[in-house]
Amino acid sequence: NYMMYIKSQIIILAACLGHSLSFTGLVPPKSNNNGHLLRIPKQQSESGMMHRRQKHNYKTPSSSALNALLDPLLLSADLSPPLASIDSVRLAFSAATFFPQPLWGLLILVPNTGITKKVMGGLEIITICSLIHFFIVSASIIDNSGATAPVEVFNGVFDPSGDPQASFMTLVKYPNFVSEEWSHVLTWDLFVGRWIWLDGLRRGIFTPHSVLLTNLIGPPGLLLHLVTCLVTGKGLPGNEAEELDLENDEE
Repeated sequence: NYMMYIKSQIIILAACLGHSLSFTGLVPPKSNNNGHLLRIPKQQSESGMMHRRQKHNYKTPSSSALNALLDPLLLSADLSPPLASIDSVRLAFSAATFFPQPLWGLLILVPNTGITKKVMGGLEIITICSLIHFFIVSASIIDNSGATAPVEVFNGVFDPSGDPQASFMTLVKYPNFVSEEWSHVLTWDLFVGRWIWLDGLRRGIFTPHSVLLTNLIGPPGLLLHLVTCLVTGKGLPGNEAEELDLENDEE
């Protein structure tokens, strides 16, 4: 893939150079007896080139001939960067799917252990998942294989005068959109599941059932956690912004 990408760039450069030379009236510079480069006038250079072509039976390819030569090569070359291939996005899709699963296991099965607190206590894991998602987005933007949905289709999702649901169903037909949306959802599910786990540690609330449901279907897991808070008498989580203001005032 890398060699094909490099070859395609060389082909494009050659095409540009060929077209540029066809518009100039100059031949490669010659030097005079003093060693200085001379620029040969257009009329003189053309007559000299005609004489050499007749002598050696050589024909300089015209612009159309050059296009005929290069077009098949350009059509057969994949001009998108190697990392923007469908295979790389497919690999990132798998990474976004399977990388978080053992981490969910830590939050659900052993939420109070030191290893879970060490691994999930910071934002490192969420950052890795976000980078995977960012890679998928970046690769989709520069991909030219047809796997990325047109912008106008995406805009239709946010057009209240049209049919947003139908537009979204059209988007799902594009592999890159499916990969982006899936990794998007999984990353934020893990972010919310981690917050539920932290709230449970902070206030002594049982959370494995809520974290599990968050992993399975997302927002209902958060609702289950809030119900658990009420049933256990712990109350709903407070306003964290106001709590920070109070802490700052006390300091």
